[in-house]
Amino acid sequence: MTAIHFAKSLAHILAVFACCVVFSAQAAGSRDFGCQPGTQRPGASLCLPGKTLTIDYRSKARTVSITINGSSHVVERIDRNFGPELIGMELYIRFLPMELQPYLSRNVVLFNSVVRSSGGEGMGQCGSGGEVFVNAMSISGAKARVLGKVQVESCSLSIVPANMEQETAFSEYSVVDGRLAVSFRHYPEIEGRPTGVLSSDFRQFEFQETEH
Repeated sequence: MTAIHFAKSLAHILAVFACCVVFSAQAAGSRDFGCQPGTQRPGASLCLPGKTLTIDYRSKARTVSITINGSSHVVERIDRNFGPELIGMELYIRFLPMELQPYLSRNVVLFNSVVRSSGGEGMGQCGSGGEVFVNAMSISGAKARVLGKVQVESCSLSIVPANMEQETAFSEYSVVDGRLAVSFRHYPEIEGRPTGVLSSDFRQFEFQETEH
């Protein structure tokens, strides 16, 4: 009986240990948006010292809004028939996690937005495709405003990120010398699998020239 009891106790301890290991792995793999764990989807809120930001897409109004400490700012209006909900990509509208926010000292926050590639006329191969952008938004002053935006994925322009992933994944993003960088599988007129670094005005990617 003692041996049986010991075996059951050991099994219980191992089960608890395994559960803790799994929990720790999940916690380590989760993205940090500076907020306490809650019910919102990853990237819907970004919590900074003294400021809580929430991003929201309203499909009926076709607007992307950023709420900062209760004050709402419309930062994008999407044309009719180009809404991301029409292609199932509305969840791609999200903040980048804290480790991919290298411009916070300048009061600039990064978030992704998306529109449908085609308005539906004739459809074609991009009728169900999307155009994904990374936006740089100033949060200094009374009104939030987008300083610049660049495409990180495009059906119409054949911009393909290094990893085609779910809306909560960011493996193609990194920070290089204090600037956002994105790795691509294909980028127009750039050879190989390049990595682009966001320009200082947030309006384009800069690619290092390769030697031939």
